[in-house]
Amino acid sequence: MPKFFVPPQQIYDSEILILGNDAHHIASSLRMKTGETIIVCNMNKRDYECIISSIENGLVRAEIISSAPSTTEPDCAIRVFQCLPKGDKLESIVQKSVELGASSIVPVYSSFCVAKPSVKGRDNKDKKTERLSRIAYEAAEQCGRGIIPTVHECVNFERAVDIAKNDAISFICYENERSLTLKKFLSGKLGDELKNKTISFFIGPEGGFSKEEIELAKENGVTPVGLGERILRTETASGYVLSALAYLTEL
Repeated sequence: MPKFFVPPQQIYDSEILILGNDAHHIASSLRMKTGETIIVCNMNKRDYECIISSIENGLVRAEIISSAPSTTEPDCAIRVFQCLPKGDKLESIVQKSVELGASSIVPVYSSFCVAKPSVKGRDNKDKKTERLSRIAYEAAEQCGRGIIPTVHECVNFERAVDIAKNDAISFICYENERSLTLKKFLSGKLGDELKNKTISFFIGPEGGFSKEEIELAKENGVTPVGLGERILRTETASGYVLSALAYLTEL
């Protein structure tokens, strides 16, 4: 069943208004008709089952049949600090991270990044972040999320560590860490007390992290962990970790 997001101000006692691109998608791409059923989310973990009552002039009206809390969100927030990869890999990383349960994605510029942070235009908007946010929005609709995960503007590594050190659990995936695996690190940490708190983790660029970055992370309570004997590509690693977290916290 198709799912769409609307801001709370478009939700009334018995009716929801859908505007803009989603209204166009319903009418032109999906070719839906009045009487068909859709799911609408208020962007804050609440879903509404609705029946389309009218479609006209870029506006879709939907009658609310029932509502319930979204069942697709993890109990804890998961923040991905993804160091900038080469090419357009970040687009796929954002899409898959949303599908796998990430609550936010923070692009990070670290020592060994080949890619450079995007530059804001004259309108003071970061076009790359806008595009990544749109990818996150579409992925959230497609996989039935209860929120739209946030894609933040790029920050440097020092700032990223400063953010992560305040999270309930924070770790950095490091190929040279042999003694402390992700499994060992998380053992006993993922209990009910993590509900509504944040888990954060770092994924390096193609060249990995410098020794200085690992030391800075350790000094701030961000623990280096290993992901096993195989070295994963940067575009694979975030999905690997998110899958492990989903297994431990949801399944």
